[in-house]
Amino acid sequence: MSAIVTQLHTAPQTNHAPSIASSALLAELSIGIWEGRKKDTKATNDVTSRNNAKKNAARVTKDLLVDCEELKAVKTYRETIRSFHRNATLPWSNMGHRLLTNNYFLDYKRHMDEMMENFRQLVEEFLDAYSWEVADTQAKLGTLYNPDDYPSVETVRSKFKIRVNYMPVPERGDFRLDINTEAKAVLEESYSKFYDEQLTSAMSDVWQRVLEPLQHMSKMLDYGESERATGFHGTLVDHVVTVVDVLKACNVNNDPKMERVRIDLTNALKGVTTDGLRRDPYLRSNTKRNVDEIIKNLPSLGF
Repeated sequence: MSAIVTQLHTAPQTNHAPSIASSALLAELSIGIWEGRKKDTKATNDVTSRNNAKKNAARVTKDLLVDCEELKAVKTYRETIRSFHRNATLPWSNMGHRLLTNNYFLDYKRHMDEMMENFRQLVEEFLDAYSWEVADTQAKLGTLYNPDDYPSVETVRSKFKIRVNYMPVPERGDFRLDINTEAKAVLEESYSKFYDEQLTSAMSDVWQRVLEPLQHMSKMLDYGESERATGFHGTLVDHVVTVVDVLKACNVNNDPKMERVRIDLTNALKGVTTDGLRRDPYLRSNTKRNVDEIIKNLPSLGF
């Protein structure tokens, strides 16, 4: 069969989840840092030898900068950025790409740009302290100290990187290849299956984010007038309000059920404050009833 140049068209949408290429994009976060750790081969050999252990049974990894607060701050902020990225996006593939809705893109980018600038500032503060920290750590490492373990400041600087790559979500079946008709059908079916699985996973992630704080609120509100609240913090309502934002930002396929839950939850939280829930048993009972009703109407996470 002769090969033909062709574009694979989107499969009929009646059998698949809807395309989200026009309502979302992919975001890939990449952060690199100098970890400040190194395997000490001599110390490793000493440990295994003294304990009659196999050569690969243990590993001594030393902190090159002991108690360096500036490097700790960089590492901590790295996790803060990763956490924001995970919370602001949805899973899409195991290649590092995550789904970011168009209607949240500007807020995401504004916040991410600010965090990237803060990250770079923390890196500069660490680099300013680097030479002093190297000198200070010599006594702390004792005989484990080796001056050859420490690269120059500029080499260390080159290890720190942060960027976000944005790219479009490929349309279902959007292949432009020089292939025959049989191979075209196989590729089309394969990508359609992948597309559906990734979208289902993304939506499951949204519903899980919704369910957990609602269940927590329901549990915290489940006490009588003569009982005392336990674990009842000021952030109780705030965490559920965040769910409303999640539902608005993450409804990539315009799911009417998700929009219905968002509206119901918005109405359920009108006039509700943590202090009011503590003091007013009627408000507490009514809010719990509304939250429980919303939980009951959530789709199963298995879809």
